[in-house]
Amino acid sequence: MMTTLSTGMPSTLGSYLKLCNIFFGEESVQAKFINEKIASNPNGPDEEVVVEESQMMYLLVNLPPEGTNEMNELLA
Repeated sequence: MMTTLSTGMPSTLGSYLKLCNIFFGEESVQAKFINEKIASNPNGPDEEVVVEESQMMYLLVNLPPEGTNEMNELLA
């Protein structure tokens, strides 16, 4: 059984992308990070995210700025 986020959406990459687009913007580092994960996954946006929601949000909020070595390594 898939975990549900506090918003009521399923815990999937697609749901996190929707949240990133709303809170950070479609061109944000956070949205680009999730889009890269979707592109590299055979299940795409339907891939389940098994980490706790609070940990995932912490990761997204604390992503390094775009164009830095740290961000390039995360997207590789």
